Amino acid sequence: MLIGVGLGPGDPELMTLAAIKALKNSTKVFVPGKLSAELVEPYARSEKLDFPMIKDRAKLSELWEKNAAIVAEEAEKGIVSFAVLGDPNFFSTFSHLRRAIKEKYPGIEITTIPGVSAITAQAARTGTSIEGSFIVSDGSPVSSEIILKAKNPALKKEELIKEGYEEIIYAERLFMEKEMVTKEIPETGDYFSIMIAKKGEKTSDKKIVYFIGAGPGDPKYITVKGRELLESADLIIYTGSLVNPEVLRSARGNKVDSHWMKLEEIVDALVKSVHEGKTAVRLHSGDPSLYGAIIEQIEELKKRDIDVRIIPGVSSLFASAAALKKQLTLKGLTETLIITRPAGITLPKDSLQELSRHNATMAIYLGAHKIREIMNELMYSRDTPAAVVYHASWEDEKIITGTVGDIADKVEILGIDRSAMIIIGDVLSPENYMRSHLYG
Repeated sequence: MLIGVGLGPGDPELMTLAAIKALKNSTKVFVPGKLSAELVEPYARSEKLDFPMIKDRAKLSELWEKNAAIVAEEAEKGIVSFAVLGDPNFFSTFSHLRRAIKEKYPGIEITTIPGVSAITAQAARTGTSIEGSFIVSDGSPVSSEIILKAKNPALKKEELIKEGYEEIIYAERLFMEKEMVTKEIPETGDYFSIMIAKKGEKTSDKKIVYFIGAGPGDPKYITVKGRELLESADLIIYTGSLVNPEVLRSARGNKVDSHWMKLEEIVDALVKSVHEGKTAVRLHSGDPSLYGAIIEQIEELKKRDIDVRIIPGVSSLFASAAALKKQLTLKGLTETLIITRPAGITLPKDSLQELSRHNATMAIYLGAHKIREIMNELMYSRDTPAAVVYHASWEDEKIITGTVGDIADKVEILGIDRSAMIIIGDVLSPENYMRSHLYG
């Protein structure tokens, strides 16, 4: 038998009598760290198991399985406790251990003794009274919801199912007389009731690679869906320095810089990951569908019967417009936005001259290194407003404004030759534009 014992927030006087009793009656006590061992010491000798704070999913899985084997061997002989700070069911190392043991050693009975959690401990220490709904998060995607005082549990169940929750349990009067725990959700509930709902692991026969737009640089500009996938991914292959390292900070999986990787190497790594049942992400800067070179990757993945999902991102163009505080199309000036790039290694000939004849707003990607050549080629008048935004939305963002005639001088003086957006057009210094019909 295995008992997950909650030791409380750290104060020995906040340990429960039930926890102390379990420690005294156990033939073996395991702990995940020094603080837990110190709390256990007055009641039992303990053995520390190694649970390092690392993010490599593969190594973590190996450690959990290794520790599960150690604990299971003792639990098959007698009563074993695994003692943790706080509550064993709440953001706890015990949760990982329990999952591994259930998978590998299903015959072992597992129970828990609750402890005072850090949430209620902080409320006591800070004098905070929690009187309404609140969110507790470690930054990972939300997969559970707890409802207190579930007076209409059947109706709530319908709402939860619509929100994607699958496993729903109803309980009332826990640890009291007439306690009830059931998956048969009643129509009405007790005042002392609680419901817990969990989202199941989504499985599909179709293997999928996720292409995610990281946004322009500011880590808060990535979409919610994109961030959730990053946090749950086992493998993230990202586009090197084009992606702000802060965007990757919440990712727990294996992070691989694709800067020196060939197409075949990228695809092979993604394919290997999904065939192992893992979540694989290809992370592009900005939006993956705009100068993202994703079609080659998608075609190679399709050849191997792997589908893709594309999660759009905020482009550096729109982050640049936001930084400039400008509208890219204005009634009376131009209703057209041209997005293009200059010729280079991957583009033998461009159409800058022809496109500039339209006198529309023009956004030029990948051109900072040859800005003088670009400005000399354009057919705009030399006094047409122009702007260059370096690292739009990053902390070191720089904005340079001028005209077609002088912007190259200003940019070259600052030494900007990459990671910059060029925008040209009268919308940058609007005069005589017409009021939108939106405002009458």
